[in-house]
Amino acid sequence: MQNSKEKSKVWYKEPWPWLLMVGPAIVVVAGFSTFYIAQKSAPEMVTDDYYKEGKYISIELKRDEAAIQRHINGQVLLSPNMDNAKVLLSGDFDRKAPLNLIFLHPAKKSGDQVIVLKPTQDGVASGDKTEYLAVFKTLPQVQHWYVRVEDANSEWRVEDKWIVSQGNAINLTPMNKLLGDTPQNP
Repeated sequence: MQNSKEKSKVWYKEPWPWLLMVGPAIVVVAGFSTFYIAQKSAPEMVTDDYYKEGKYISIELKRDEAAIQRHINGQVLLSPNMDNAKVLLSGDFDRKAPLNLIFLHPAKKSGDQVIVLKPTQDGVASGDKTEYLAVFKTLPQVQHWYVRVEDANSEWRVEDKWIVSQGNAINLTPMNKLLGDTPQNP
């Protein structure tokens, strides 16, 4: 039994209920914060239309097959500042047709760059290689890039993964791995 002098406090004046509610309140705030961050920075690599992407992959493989049949190979030589490059291409392709150099960021589509290649004055570097120049925005520092050269009509492409720490020269070939080790004639 309580003394009449001892008055019971109202629950909200006690510290214990508030201490017990702090944990769940923090979890609710953290949940809303996580949801906001996830919505604000949604991954660009996830697609909802897998059927369309599958058809697109089939078209892309045809471009690799065309590059193999035409014996197209390339080399990209980047400047130390990573803001321009010299591209050397060999093989059977229209040297007057517009070509694109593409840098694909490994995680963010917003980091991708498409550069229209400009042929040098004479257009021939040595032997059967044609020389092109590319000037672009300085590439952000990442571990690797996917580098591609393709014609503007999307008939063929050569590409490779460029690991930045291995130097500023990238050899580009058709994606033989996807096509099953098709031999290339030199």
